[in-house]
Amino acid sequence: MGWPELDWVAKKHKELVFARLKASGARSVSPIDVPKENFMIRPAVVIDPVDRLAYQALTDRLSKSVIGEMHRQAYGWRLHVKDPKPGAYSTNDAQWELYRNHLSALVANFEVALKTDVVSCFASLRLDVIADEFYARAGSSAVVERTLSMLESWEKAPNRSGIPQRSLASAVLGNMVLSRIDDILKYHAKPMSPAEAGLSFARWMDDIWLFGSDAGDLRSAQIEIQDGLQALGLHINTGKTKLLEGSEIADHALNVAHSAVDDGFLSLIAGKPADTGPLDELVEKLLAEKEEASRTSIKFATKRMREHKHFSKVDGFVDVAPRMPHAADALARLFRDADRANELASWYLEYRSTPWAKLQWSSAQLGTMFSSSVRPQVEVVDHFAEILSAGGLSLPMAALAAQRLASWDASKARAVISEAVKKSDSALQRRVLALAALHADHNRTIIKKWLNDFEENSLTLEMLKETNFKKPKLKPDFEG
Repeated sequence: MGWPELDWVAKKHKELVFARLKASGARSVSPIDVPKENFMIRPAVVIDPVDRLAYQALTDRLSKSVIGEMHRQAYGWRLHVKDPKPGAYSTNDAQWELYRNHLSALVANFEVALKTDVVSCFASLRLDVIADEFYARAGSSAVVERTLSMLESWEKAPNRSGIPQRSLASAVLGNMVLSRIDDILKYHAKPMSPAEAGLSFARWMDDIWLFGSDAGDLRSAQIEIQDGLQALGLHINTGKTKLLEGSEIADHALNVAHSAVDDGFLSLIAGKPADTGPLDELVEKLLAEKEEASRTSIKFATKRMREHKHFSKVDGFVDVAPRMPHAADALARLFRDADRANELASWYLEYRSTPWAKLQWSSAQLGTMFSSSVRPQVEVVDHFAEILSAGGLSLPMAALAAQRLASWDASKARAVISEAVKKSDSALQRRVLALAALHADHNRTIIKKWLNDFEENSLTLEMLKETNFKKPKLKPDFEG
C-alpha cells in the first residue's frame, strides 16, 4: 500500500522529524513474520513513519564515521568508495553488479573457496556491541545517543530482538559491526593479478566468501572468522559454511553471479535470438530445490523471465509456489506479468485452505497478482471480504484485502471495512483500513474517528486533513 506520509513529511513538514529527533525513545512497532528459505522465519517489525525518517536521518549523519572506510570488497548498503559523503549511498543495483563481477573473477583465479554467513544476523546484533562501535568510530554525541535511544525502545518489542530489518539505516549499522570481520578476511586473503587488483574475498552484508589455494589455510581462517563473530555476539552459520574445491566453486559462486543467464541475452543487442538455455537451467534447478532455493536466485530468475517475456516455465513455479513462501512476492509479479492471475483464481483459493498458507505474509504477497484495476472472479472478491470481516489478519493480509476490495467493489468494501475496524486493535492496522475506506469513498467523519482512536495515527489524519482527504497514490508494484 505504501507510506504516503513519508513523502508528505519529507516535502512539507520536516519540523515533525526535527521534533522527533529532539524527543527520546521511539513509538511502538507492529510485528510481522517474514519467511526465509526452508520455512524459517525472519521476525521483522513495521516502524512508525516519522521514526523511520528520524532513524534514517541519524544514521545518514553518522554514516561516514561508521562505514566511510569500509573495504571496497564489502558490497551493498555502503557509501561510495571514492570521496564518501554522509548519507550518499551507492545504489544496491550497482553494488550487486560489482559483487557479481568480483565473484566471477575470483572463481577464475583461485582453486579453493570458503563460503559462510551469519545466523539471524540483524536479529542477533546486540545493542551494547553497536554502542561500542559507535563510540569507537564516531565518539559520544547527541546523534549517537539519540540513535541508541531509538534502538533501546525497539529492543523492548515482544518476541523481537536485535535491530529493525528491511531498513537501510539498520543495514548501515550491520555493515559497521561486520566490517570488523573484514580485517580477518584481509589478513587471510591473497592478492589478485595486477590487472584485476583487489584481494581474494568478498562480503555482501553477512554473506562471506574467502578464496585461496590451500584448503587448510581457509579452514584456519574459518576458525578466526568464527571467533571474530562470537566476539561481536554473532554466530557463524554451520549449516551454510562450505569449503569448495574445483568445479564446486563455480557451481556455487556463479550461481550467485548468474552471469551465464545474462550472457544468453547479449545476442539480442545484435538482433539475434536469445539463448534462454542458461535461464531455463537455473529455473529447473530452483524448481527442484523448492523451499531450499535461494530467494535471491528466484528473484533474479523471475525478473529475467518478466523482462524478456520468457514465460514457458511459469507452470513449474505455479506447482511449487506453496513451497516457496520466501519468494511469494517475486512469484506473484511473475504470474501477474504472464497474465495468469485470472486462471489462477481457483488455485489461489485452494492454496489458502491448505497448511502451506500458514504464513500470511506469503498469502498476501501471492494475492498481489490480482490487479487492483481488474476485478477477478467473484469467489476471490468474496474470499477477501470474508477474511477481512472475520478479523485476526496480519498487517500485510489486512492491507491487501482492504485495498483490493476498495478497488473491486467499493460498496462491499465500506461495509466489510466497518466490521473489520471493530476487531482491529493496532494503530497500523487501523491505518490501512482507514486508507482503504477512503479509496472506497467512505464517510470522512467516520474515517476521522477511526484514526483518532489511536494517537499514533495522528500523522496520517493530519496529512488527510491538509490534502482535503485526497486519496493517496498507491505504489504501482502493490497496486498491480
